[in-house]
Amino acid sequence: MKNKVLLGSLITALLAFMLYSVNFKRVENTKLKIAGPKQEQVVKNKKGKKGPSEPKVATVEYPNHIKIAAGSEKKWAQKIEQVMGKDHSYQVCVQDLNNNKFARVANTSQRHSVNSVSRLFLLIALTYQEQHGKSINNKTIKIKKSDRAKKEKLLQKGIAYNASYLKQLMLQGNQTAANALLRTLKPAKVNAIIKKIGVKDTVIKNKFAAKAAALTTANDLNKIMVSLYHDQILSRQYSNQVLGALNSSRTKPKIIRNTKGLIYAIGDSKANVALVQSNGNAYCVSVWSNNDQDFVKLGKAVNSFFK
Repeated sequence: MKNKVLLGSLITALLAFMLYSVNFKRVENTKLKIAGPKQEQVVKNKKGKKGPSEPKVATVEYPNHIKIAAGSEKKWAQKIEQVMGKDHSYQVCVQDLNNNKFARVANTSQRHSVNSVSRLFLLIALTYQEQHGKSINNKTIKIKKSDRAKKEKLLQKGIAYNASYLKQLMLQGNQTAANALLRTLKPAKVNAIIKKIGVKDTVIKNKFAAKAAALTTANDLNKIMVSLYHDQILSRQYSNQVLGALNSSRTKPKIIRNTKGLIYAIGDSKANVALVQSNGNAYCVSVWSNNDQDFVKLGKAVNSFFK
């Protein structure tokens, strides 16, 4: 009797093992369908794999959702769209300062990170303070460890420097100088002054380093530069002081590489903004993109609008 029970148990166990093996083999060879936005993948679950691979995420925010603001000059907008293409996220704003012509073209509406171009925000805030009798130009500022930017050795920790000298270095691209000035004036104060221009999406959030120092949009960059041209936040004397500082800066952004005339500009690898006066024309062009490879072509195209 015991032998029969043992034999029956062995047969049951053998059948269970065979059933398990069949199911395991079927699961192993199953094709898993993964659906993502605008795409679909079929991933085979192979032995030794940790799991299905995830679909690639597009680097372009809205590659095919190009929006042209109402009232934009049609020919300008079409040319901008052609130059910027569909491979990258971007925002472009062009404004004729002698009349109401403009063009705003973008495939992203969000505010985005910038770095060196945010020196303009700090420069305006410093000049605004000066205009209102609160200048720090004659103040000495001691460099702290937190101010130091990697690979910069000109300014030494623990040494005090004149604020005017630090401002000059900042305009030449020295991030340590910019950090010391920003720490002294305070980011909140800079942001409050910039808001007076009427921008909504611009804010300094970090010190100047490899990572983003601020957030902004091409439209806000345009508003800021136009405010200087029309003396909206600063008087003529102090607006000219800011523009003159931009004109004397050694770093020239890509967007004005092939442009001639009286040019005030600032930029980095994410954003460029320029105020150009040439042959009786005056215009402002600003751009943000996750790739600056088309900035030179854009500047050339925009310049052709005013010939």
